[in-house]
Amino acid sequence: MLEHFTPWQRVILYVALGVWAVASAASMITSAAHLFSAMGSFALCISFVVFLTDRYMAQEARRRWDSQILTQSRMMWRYNNRIENPGAKDPTDLATLRDQISGNFDELLAAKAEERAIETFRYELLFSVAGTLQWGFGAMLIDLIKGA
Repeated sequence: MLEHFTPWQRVILYVALGVWAVASAASMITSAAHLFSAMGSFALCISFVVFLTDRYMAQEARRRWDSQILTQSRMMWRYNNRIENPGAKDPTDLATLRDQISGNFDELLAAKAEERAIETFRYELLFSVAGTLQWGFGAMLIDLIKGA
């Protein structure tokens, strides 16, 4: 979930999550309904940061994938051209070109797997729903607990 963040950014996010958890628990214990609800909006903000960063990185992975497809196509064209026209001028020998095609194809598969891994938004979705519910219904929950 946080693989696209630098170590410092991860620390900041973990601190923010800790602040949210402690403040939410403290506001629930002290029956501070306004603070409990406000912490819901804070949780929603954290989930947006993570979600939008992951979306941006997914776009970058797709750009990389598209670029590698074009590169792969050009290398295969050069390879086929060299096989069909043995006298064709090309600075790269056939063995090197064949190795480049194989290596690039492996990179293509790795990029696609990376893109697939990015497309999971379970935690962001769960945190967004929890934060929205806390923000919208937190005061009612505190009032219900206080009244009980």
